[in-house]
Amino acid sequence: MEDLYLLAEIFDNINEGIYILNRQGDYIYCNNSFVKMVGATREDVLALNAFRLIPEGQVSVSVAVMAFEQKKKLSIVNNVVTPKGYRYRQMATATPIFDSAGEVEYMLVEMVRLDLFKKRYQQALLLEDEHSVEPPDLSPATDERPDGFIAESAAMKALTQTAAQVAQTDSTVLITGETGTGKEVLADFIHRSSRRADRPMVEINCAALPENLLEAELFGYERGAFTGALNAGKPGLVESANGGTLFLDEINSLPLALQGKLLRVLETHKSKRLGAVKEEEIDFRLLAATNQDLKACMIHGTFRADLYYRLNVIPLEIPPLRQRRADIIPLSTFFLDYFCKKYSRTKVFTRPVLEQLEHYDWPGNVRELKNVVERLLVTSSLGSMEIYQIPDQLLGETPPTPAASEVYPADWESFYRYDPERFSLKGYMDFCERQVVADALKRCGSSYKAAALLKTDQSTIVRKRQKYHL
Repeated sequence: MEDLYLLAEIFDNINEGIYILNRQGDYIYCNNSFVKMVGATREDVLALNAFRLIPEGQVSVSVAVMAFEQKKKLSIVNNVVTPKGYRYRQMATATPIFDSAGEVEYMLVEMVRLDLFKKRYQQALLLEDEHSVEPPDLSPATDERPDGFIAESAAMKALTQTAAQVAQTDSTVLITGETGTGKEVLADFIHRSSRRADRPMVEINCAALPENLLEAELFGYERGAFTGALNAGKPGLVESANGGTLFLDEINSLPLALQGKLLRVLETHKSKRLGAVKEEEIDFRLLAATNQDLKACMIHGTFRADLYYRLNVIPLEIPPLRQRRADIIPLSTFFLDYFCKKYSRTKVFTRPVLEQLEHYDWPGNVRELKNVVERLLVTSSLGSMEIYQIPDQLLGETPPTPAASEVYPADWESFYRYDPERFSLKGYMDFCERQVVADALKRCGSSYKAAALLKTDQSTIVRKRQKYHL
């Protein structure tokens, strides 16, 4: 009995779902993982019969039934929808256990959720290098958005804490940062963390609409306010944000004529439609974002100083991705998870790829990283679970070849005579390294093959290529 209890404990602590059928197709055993996967009780599972599942419409295909019929081990991949509506892909493997007469007596079935297996596989690849440190947390993201708010670096953790604190107030927030850093994601985070989270966040990109339409979109209009106006009139976005949050992206693009009107709305919390006689009170919280220096805009006369100071109550600056490299790997795996679900793929990054992603400067920031991850996934080999190479041309353009005057003689003595004032051991070693890497790249045609030739990793070759402008 103790042995049976121990086996039951072992099976219940296995990550994969396991169940066993008798020759009649009755479920005679299932472990805890399988119970959780199907969202049922153990008693409910043990009342099932595999041969009745398809006729009763509970499943569209059964690997166990197929294995019973073919009398051999089979594996299939199928999509699962739980009773609560959660979707995932799984691989099911059915293994027949035969009696002495060669007939199937029992059927052992293992169920592996591919998303969870992929997480463990990714962790294992990161720990494969004996010199590696503790890998980042790659647990499944709860946010299904493809632009989830990732904060692993110290700078982003501090920013998140400040944003969460600010979210509890109605203070105006001005979010700044380079293009692609995720300003709209931070705005959404603030809204979802605020007391207005159950009300809408109305977003408008001030650069996306022509000036003659922007005023009508922002403030709305009454019937007959202008030629082409709808007979019933139209509420403005400011009005639609009543009770919620108004997010004005690229606010630096707001025309000067509308900046004064917006300033009045912010100060009075009253808005008037075009063609209307009276103002209406509006309760909203304003978030604004820009990738421009508004102080410089003030100096050039394109942005009102009084509006700037009204917006700049709580300034939050998102640092560029190159200044928060600790976020690159978590963001990369987050986007990979998202696109794997979107395209029904199961892929992981190898360590050299993650290192290469981590060392790239990302001038397009998070938006560029997201696009690169999607491209890596959809162009990777369907026959491999690992994404092990980044095409040379994918991460930015190839730097220009250095001028002929920068190429020195080959041996150290000639190197010294060429420029004795600048000669140093480090300079000569850099020169030798550059020559070796350049020759390997020329001979092999790709950084991946050059790394194999020089017995190093691809990310090192990429860094050297960037360092020496090869």
